[in-house]
Amino acid sequence: MKKGIMGVVLTIFLAVVLVRLLFAASIPNFTYDSYFHLRQVEHIKDTGLPLYNDPLSYGGRQLVFLPLFHYIMAFFSLLLPLTFLATVIPNILIASLTIIVFLISKTLTNDEESSLLAALVAGFLPILFNTNVFTVQSLFLPLVFLAIYAFLHSTKKSYLYLYLVAFILLSFISSATFLMIMGFGFYLLLSFLEGKNVPKSEVEIILFSLFFYVWSQFLFFKQVLVVEGVDFIWQNVPSQILLSYFPKISILQAIVFVSIIPFVAGVFMVYRSLFRRHHQATFLLISLVLSTTLLAWFQLIEFQLSLSFFGIILAILFGLFYHDLMLYVQKTKFFRYRQTIVIVIILLLLATMIPPVIQAAAAQDTPTDEAIAAFEWLRENTPRNAGVLASLEEGQLITYYGQRQNLMDEQFSLIPNIEQRFTDLNALYSTAFETQAIGIFNNYNLNYVVITPHTAEKYAITVPKYYTPSCFRRAYRGATRIYRVICTLEIKE
Repeated sequence: MKKGIMGVVLTIFLAVVLVRLLFAASIPNFTYDSYFHLRQVEHIKDTGLPLYNDPLSYGGRQLVFLPLFHYIMAFFSLLLPLTFLATVIPNILIASLTIIVFLISKTLTNDEESSLLAALVAGFLPILFNTNVFTVQSLFLPLVFLAIYAFLHSTKKSYLYLYLVAFILLSFISSATFLMIMGFGFYLLLSFLEGKNVPKSEVEIILFSLFFYVWSQFLFFKQVLVVEGVDFIWQNVPSQILLSYFPKISILQAIVFVSIIPFVAGVFMVYRSLFRRHHQATFLLISLVLSTTLLAWFQLIEFQLSLSFFGIILAILFGLFYHDLMLYVQKTKFFRYRQTIVIVIILLLLATMIPPVIQAAAAQDTPTDEAIAAFEWLRENTPRNAGVLASLEEGQLITYYGQRQNLMDEQFSLIPNIEQRFTDLNALYSTAFETQAIGIFNNYNLNYVVITPHTAEKYAITVPKYYTPSCFRRAYRGATRIYRVICTLEIKE
């Protein structure tokens, strides 16, 4: 790679990092799902082990998850403050997709200009602009595309080793690595249908990947499989909230999330590759699109991950589209206006991507400082064995900041009667019957009720409908309200 081109790639990377960090600094705190991972990193840092037996979540439960992401972050937290690390490292990791996409596009097109534009698209995908998220995806996405890049060069021993290392790490970072396995399956199928010979070395790599993945997942999740059976695929998510994990969105909404120009270009390139070009190297990308689409359709992977994966592939396909477009322009009289065409394309990209990026960053759902102060108050002013009610999203705030037992959070695996528990949680924020509410409080050993502005908006309440001064006493005053439960139900025989 020429030094000048390397400089441009690094400039795009640094620009993306800077923009992401500016957004992160302007938005208070992390998203709700980040606090589970923060707590795990802190526990590993303190004890050297993940918190698999959690005495606070659901009032005490066993957790099962892949811990490698948390170990890596715990290592870095020895060098950096965790809050700083959780803000900076994920944004750098997602921004690194610009470099990886450039390398993949360069492999497929052997054209630096189109690869630079692909990198630019990858850096400013609206679906990826969740700048205050500290989750496994921030490491999974760059690593999975690094593995894809290495796979494209797997005939070379150094790249083969790179692929093996990346895939082994992925298998212990996220079960979503199944995306690659399924993509490989479609890749073999498409190659067979088109009469393309798949190198024996690639078949061997795919078989190794399949067996290693199955072994690694069975190693961690065999108990979940035994307890939940085939339902483990849906992670024991309550049926009432499946739509929030796998929302039904319109095609127009999806296009906005991945940006309209890369989407149109990607659809064109899929058509051309399948029906006209028959380029085997692009079969792998198309196969990954098919696997992502099918897994999302059958609600086997979360919406955010599936659309993120899809958007990155579209960025690569845009590089292919631009390369073919410039080859066509060279054959026409418009070639004299080539620089103007390039500038117009860049401006159109920025015009269609920047507004959705700003909107996506601003729409991140994070707790307010005042709400966090209320949860911290629980830690200092309530008994250590107290049970606390909060909305589902805020369950991790109870355990992370309040260090108290919650009724529920978004880690659903291995929880019995999950549907009933979720129904009871909603009832405590919606019922008007005091007897019903107190019965549920007693059943789950709950002593406090938290109503943050987030909860108040979600359930359209400011105080519980069943509130009476004789049974509930306000313990914390502010925008967030905390009530102590002082009544119990006596069962007479």
